Amino acid sequence: MTPEDRATLEWAYRVTLGYSAEDEVIVLRDLSIITAFDRAMLDPSSSSQDALIVALAQALKLHLTGVNFGQLRSDLVAAGLREEVANCVHDHMVDVSVEEWDRLRDRIRWYRDDKCDPIAFSTEASGTT
Repeated sequence: MTPEDRATLEWAYRVTLGYSAEDEVIVLRDLSIITAFDRAMLDPSSSSQDALIVALAQALKLHLTGVNFGQLRSDLVAAGLREEVANCVHDHMVDVSVEEWDRLRDRIRWYRDDKCDPIAFSTEASGTT
């Protein structure tokens, strides 16, 4: 999973479930999402809400690579999303402010700093034995 995948999933999760920019939301490498209240796994094949989160994340990612909003809407419909859902995703993305796009890019950089190294604990004894 790329830093762009993780950041756009986080952003889509926040928007879909109503988390603010101040709420801590982190997408782990296994696609689980950690909040102050829960750890959730996205399952877009079983949940329409999760499917919407993933669709919005993919649209965000594509827009970051230069695809315009109208083309994204058409691509979502062509991929099998209902037109009203594609319109919802499109309308939301058009309303994203410049500051929000900047925050998304900052979050991509933040995830890029995660080098995917396992967390290692020291095996040295501390204190007296």
